[in-house]
Amino acid sequence: MPALPVELLARNGGMMGGMGQTGLRPWRDGWAEQLLGRPCVMCDLIGVRENDWGSRVFKGRYADAYLPRSGSVPGYTVAVWNGRHVPEPTQISPEEAAGYWQETLRVGRAVEQGFEHAKMNYLTLGNNVPHLHTHIVPRPLLDPAPHEPLPWSFLDQGRQDESVFAAAAERLSAALA
Repeated sequence: MPALPVELLARNGGMMGGMGQTGLRPWRDGWAEQLLGRPCVMCDLIGVRENDWGSRVFKGRYADAYLPRSGSVPGYTVAVWNGRHVPEPTQISPEEAAGYWQETLRVGRAVEQGFEHAKMNYLTLGNNVPHLHTHIVPRPLLDPAPHEPLPWSFLDQGRQDESVFAAAAERLSAALA
């Protein structure tokens, strides 16, 4: 298993190779445990049809996709690896990776067809929740940051109107059935 970030920091006297910038900070307390899946909110989400966070719109062999209730971007969807806990796509087999990306792209196509967009973004980050997942973000024609990354607040802050959310979940679920 590759060295965990905290082990790398210890080996390098707290410096990560070559960033050469001030203001660098370590990852939060408990990060090494989270990388191992202890605890993991995404692992807890697998198999859940609906909760306060969102509604599952697709159940695949490799990925489940959820429409979150948060944010202000219609069609914003998250594809979640539904196998064992892994933080990185490099930690699954080639067959699993092909299946994960095929299912993620299937969801992306349904989002493209069902929601207005000027550009689609696929964000596989894991910087907050280290479990393999991809944010599928339709960038609207009138966008707060065209040609730039969308500020996270548009995906995470606030809550969508429940009737609009329910209609979007139903439309996306039907497209993916």
